[in-house]
Amino acid sequence: MKVDAHIHFWRLARGDNTSLSPTEPVVWRDYEPDSLRPLLDAAGIDAIIAVQAAPTLAETLYTLGLAERYPWISAVVGWIDPRSPSLAEELDALIVNPRFSGVRPILDDNASIGWMLDARHEPCWQLLADRGLVLEFLVQNPDEVPLVTHFAGRHLELTIVLDHCAKPDIAGGRLQPWAGDMLALARHENVSCKFSALPNSAQADARADAFRPYSDALMGAFGPGRLMWASDWPPLLRASAYGTWRQVSLELLNGLSPSELDAVLGGNASRVYRLQSWSDSATSKPHPA
Repeated sequence: MKVDAHIHFWRLARGDNTSLSPTEPVVWRDYEPDSLRPLLDAAGIDAIIAVQAAPTLAETLYTLGLAERYPWISAVVGWIDPRSPSLAEELDALIVNPRFSGVRPILDDNASIGWMLDARHEPCWQLLADRGLVLEFLVQNPDEVPLVTHFAGRHLELTIVLDHCAKPDIAGGRLQPWAGDMLALARHENVSCKFSALPNSAQADARADAFRPYSDALMGAFGPGRLMWASDWPPLLRASAYGTWRQVSLELLNGLSPSELDAVLGGNASRVYRLQSWSDSATSKPHPA
């Protein structure tokens, strides 16, 4: 099964996508499954993982609702408030839906992830581990990778996924200390990394050669067993077309064996998020008239 491990959906009228702005017309519009499906078909993608795009429980319910209508949304990574006094009950309500696979807590768009190391959040991380849920990290500043490493070493029982390779400074040609930090992070075997969003960190119209030192570093750190391909659509559209990033990715992964390539393009995501094959006839819900 070929998987896109990182997709966002939003409907602006819902009002909670506060990180979006009309000053960026490419993202200031609704993005829902019907817009994505032709791109998946062209790329041969069978299933996707939908990831939170707003810091509200309501958005998590909206995304789970989309997954009921579109069975190829095989997993949903939602948002939670780690300090919620009813966190255990909220998680228990969400995991009733077998597509709910993990959480991505966001505070102030994670300008810094330092807040996640606050000891007051420890009960939250234990609840996630107890329920077998994935914890995703959105790192906006690649210099904060050591914070993820510190966190991962303290929570070896948690399945952790790093989004977007921690957004290395490809445009500035800054390979270090990011590459060394990623190697240190990868020593924790409970951490996987999404091979995604590199065009958004590079100069406009960057080609495969611009990404290769970074993809080589990622492969050297995580290997083909803990990398998972993803697009980060629609934020990807700020820098690249979906099909272009897919083609560049395949060029960068060209040296892998068939089984290794299958792992990066879907097998690893299927394992980490425990994806199931959903029957259209069993789970698809009709659209209202």
